[in-house]
Amino acid sequence: MITLQQILRSQSSILDDKRVKLVRHKDSRIEYRDLLKNKDTLLEYQKEQAKHVFKDCDYIVSFVGMERKQSVLFGVFKVAGHVFKNGHYCYDLEQIHEFDDLADRLVIDWGQNAIAWHQWYHLQQKRVVQLLPSGYVGAFPGLLNFVLEFNELKTLTDNPDANHEWKDHLSSINGIYMILDNKTGSQYIGSANGKDGVWQRWREYALNYTGGNKELIALLKSDPQYYRHFKYSVLQTLPSNITQKEIVAIENLYKEKLGSKTHGLNAN
Repeated sequence: MITLQQILRSQSSILDDKRVKLVRHKDSRIEYRDLLKNKDTLLEYQKEQAKHVFKDCDYIVSFVGMERKQSVLFGVFKVAGHVFKNGHYCYDLEQIHEFDDLADRLVIDWGQNAIAWHQWYHLQQKRVVQLLPSGYVGAFPGLLNFVLEFNELKTLTDNPDANHEWKDHLSSINGIYMILDNKTGSQYIGSANGKDGVWQRWREYALNYTGGNKELIALLKSDPQYYRHFKYSVLQTLPSNITQKEIVAIENLYKEKLGSKTHGLNAN
């Protein structure tokens, strides 16, 4: 059995002879991939506790709960101090970057005592379940069951081997897709067909942000970082033998339904 302690020790000896706690954050209402989208929010949540759970603690090794009793490493943090404010303990947590290449990748079995969300590191040998590939964004949920933010789309297309399920599915279908401007709610409706299907079209967006679309280009001219507001989803998959005329008709129907030409980001 390979343990968490063995893997971390191989990276750095900084935790040796220190008072270290294991921490597991788990919210059953939030999917694992969604929880990791906003790490700043999770970090702020971790810093503030109702009880003095990090008392007499030098470091914490922090995890996010996944399905079953598995957990993925969020990061390793030094407890640099704390203040008691408004009935809460507010901790100064400094991330230890020697372990950064294991974050979002190292998966352990938290064990039977899943309710105990903080445990002493030296008393709990945790079994390593797997080391996910670098650039992995999560299991493919189904063609109509996801919304990707731009950074996730970029990670996917930059790491096709780590996310081969995503690539295999998205490159095998024709489809109608939507780009949502999450800042304003405006929508762009597009279609993808031919070689590598939706994957090929979205890869263009990951590379140049606009795919050559007039309204998207205009948004980036006003703010070069505007692409960070874009979200991507598949609205409908299309059969491989569909004609171009039929694809255009279905695409136009979605534009009419969603008003993306009158109030959205479709110029035509």
